[in-house]
Amino acid sequence: MNKENVLLILWIIFGFIFISGIDSILFFITYLIYFAKSELGLSYGIMKYSMPIITLILYVLTTFLILKKLKLNSNSSGIYLTKFPKRIFILLALIALTLNPITHKLSGLYAEHSTRMENINSSDFLQVYGWMTSGIYFSRWFILIALSILFIKKLNGIENKN
Repeated sequence: MNKENVLLILWIIFGFIFISGIDSILFFITYLIYFAKSELGLSYGIMKYSMPIITLILYVLTTFLILKKLKLNSNSSGIYLTKFPKRIFILLALIALTLNPITHKLSGLYAEHSTRMENINSSDFLQVYGWMTSGIYFSRWFILIALSILFIKKLNGIENKN
């Protein structure tokens, strides 16, 4: 296997790690927003519907900012895979591996020690948690499908020019 093939495989793995790391950060932020809203005493009826909307906005905004940072309108042709960002790769891998378990542990500790949790109906909590989790999964798939459609159309436009 030559250097280009090894680098191509590393870049593919980097893509998975990058997406997992960013998703872990967004997952953590979503839970922080939930904890903050809960501590502020916001009604669970409001949180049930606002958390999926906030999550979708968070994912769309992050995707937009990342795409702006990547400068997609490059005029270079071919695949230039000469430098592999090892430090970023390791950092994102550590984030992806550790942040989700930390988020779940903090969520359990919050539920265990929060006085607000003692005064609510478990049905209300499960509804908010279900809607929030659904919002996270919907946002993930929405972004994936939107990016797929965007780049397939971009590829078709490039191929039609040639």
